[in-house]
Amino acid sequence: MVIKVYVSTISFSQEVKKNQQRALMILESKNIPFVTIDITDPGQEDSKDYMNENARPKGNNKVPMTPQIFNDADYCGDFDDLDMANECDTLGDFLKLTDEQKKDIKIGITSLVPDDEKAKHQDSQPLTNGVSTSREVNEVPPVSVITPAETAIEDEELTRDLPDQLESKDVDGEVEKEHEEVNEDEVTKEQVEAAAEEEKGVEEEGEVEEEEEEEGEEEEDKGVQEPSA
Repeated sequence: MVIKVYVSTISFSQEVKKNQQRALMILESKNIPFVTIDITDPGQEDSKDYMNENARPKGNNKVPMTPQIFNDADYCGDFDDLDMANECDTLGDFLKLTDEQKKDIKIGITSLVPDDEKAKHQDSQPLTNGVSTSREVNEVPPVSVITPAETAIEDEELTRDLPDQLESKDVDGEVEKEHEEVNEDEVTKEQVEAAAEEEKGVEEEGEVEEEEEEEGEEEEDKGVQEPSA
């Protein structure tokens, strides 16, 4: 007795392709010998007709959808029936196997993840903060992490340094203010000295003019007195 799986390698339905792949995976994992028959092969027209005549379409389908499973000439069912038997661990009865053949079936439910998806899953590495863990450590840029304790210490240092900074600022302000007052005093002093010198110069000019006037009057008086003598 040979388990025959009728498949269609040329199919536009992704669901059909996945179901075919999963059906073959279940049989392989359970150590059940089988042969596949491609009904799209031009040399398998008779097999295609046989499957369509003996398999039962489901739902609104007019023809049976692959995969379809037979035990030689005995029809077993489609993928849904195979999947249910796998879940219930009754594959031996579903495939119409003898008691001796049932002993070779591996016990346990087979996962329905296709081989290519399993390989893809195995090859993929878990991500840590968006970076694959398969990378070397030196390829990952270092990340600086500030803990709450460090933040508290920095805040404390800023708070402690703030009075000193304010005091320094006040001292600088007082020094600038003193410089301004000194500059104002120097300006005032210069103005006073300049005014005093100007006033002194005016007084000296006035004295010179008085002396010249007195000398002129004396000469006039002297000139008047000489003719009368």
